[in-house]
Amino acid sequence: MFTMNIKDIEYFDELITTKNFSIVAQKFNVSQPTITMAIKRLEDEFNTKFFIRNQSHKELIITDAGKQFYEHSRHIIQELKVAAKEIHNADKQKIIFGLPPIIGTYYFPPVTPALLRNDLLNDLTIVSRGSTTCRKMLLNGDLDIALLGSNSPLKEPNLITETFARSPYKIVVGKEHSWANRDSVTLDELRGQRFISQNESFIHQRALKKVARLGHFRPNIVCHTDNINILKALVAENTGISLLTSIAINPNDNLHAISIETESFPVFNMAIAYHARHLLTNKQQKVLDILRKSI
Repeated sequence: MFTMNIKDIEYFDELITTKNFSIVAQKFNVSQPTITMAIKRLEDEFNTKFFIRNQSHKELIITDAGKQFYEHSRHIIQELKVAAKEIHNADKQKIIFGLPPIIGTYYFPPVTPALLRNDLLNDLTIVSRGSTTCRKMLLNGDLDIALLGSNSPLKEPNLITETFARSPYKIVVGKEHSWANRDSVTLDELRGQRFISQNESFIHQRALKKVARLGHFRPNIVCHTDNINILKALVAENTGISLLTSIAINPNDNLHAISIETESFPVFNMAIAYHARHLLTNKQQKVLDILRKSI
């Protein structure tokens, strides 16, 4: 039966990274012998050596056993961090809900009446971030539930995902742009165009890069913005063109949407997601049920 403690594993994990006992001791504000004894306890537990000190070269060598244990230790520490955050949120009876701006603008308003009727709206703490950031936050235990966008059906072994909608991407231009009367453009015509884009935390930026790869060109990005309304305003003023999913385009945006003539084009997929090992509270389950029925 294993008797190791978590602090020993944390010391081990940091020592793998730094390969220096003194630095690990300073980080955790303990003595160097404390780190030495912790590593010895772990090695005794497994009856092996994780490190070998090369005195002549003054270096710390990680053994094969040490490398193998590290593959597990980093997951152990991560899972404990996630568990601590989830337990904290459960105790507070708050639901940390990730909502990317574009998905939230289109799909969240129809959900709010049902949340209000079930006295759940005030229990939601909404985190508005791009889908890439929300996905990482889910995996780290910083979110309980999220709506995520992706350019292909989301497959993440540590997340449970339920796709609820798909939306095509369009090139958007201002009403005064020379393409304002066009129904479609070719990939070749996009070469050299000035693009207004979102940053890397948004799926749209990845979609634009994929379009550029399909057309064998580098996108000429003249401006990045995380604010979808600013992006659309810049496009409407003919500062540049952009790539947006159809659900982000409204009739009053003063924009014209154009299809791209290609068969291998990404589609904006949307899914409800939560951590695969997260045990939903009663309130979280109710929110999940409402999302399933309302979007």
